[in-house]
Amino acid sequence: MMLSTDDFLARPLEVVYVDDAIVVLNKPSGLLTVPGRGPEKQDCLSKRAQARYPDALIVHRLDRDTSGLVVMARGLPAQRVVNLAFEQRRVDKRYVAVVSGQLPVGDAWQEIDLPML
Repeated sequence: MMLSTDDFLARPLEVVYVDDAIVVLNKPSGLLTVPGRGPEKQDCLSKRAQARYPDALIVHRLDRDTSGLVVMARGLPAQRVVNLAFEQRRVDKRYVAVVSGQLPVGDAWQEIDLPML
């Protein structure tokens, strides 16, 4: 049985890793990383994380409709270090697209090597 988006969003916060410096969370599709404008957009990953880890601070974001791992720093000193790692591109990121439907049959792999806009 597949979960609906509402069922998935109602699930508890999924912590993948936590230590004194960072917390890594699995953000579901449909959930904002940070609060949006308006009362209907206040539920977000950062608020859920801060309810459990009050020192958790945003380092990067994923779009609302994107699922994946989000790193949050635990406190200002850790936030500075992790922000610098992202800024200096010392953090590897990988994006995987889920494609629905039939792809043409063929033996050759193809690669899309373009900036994400």
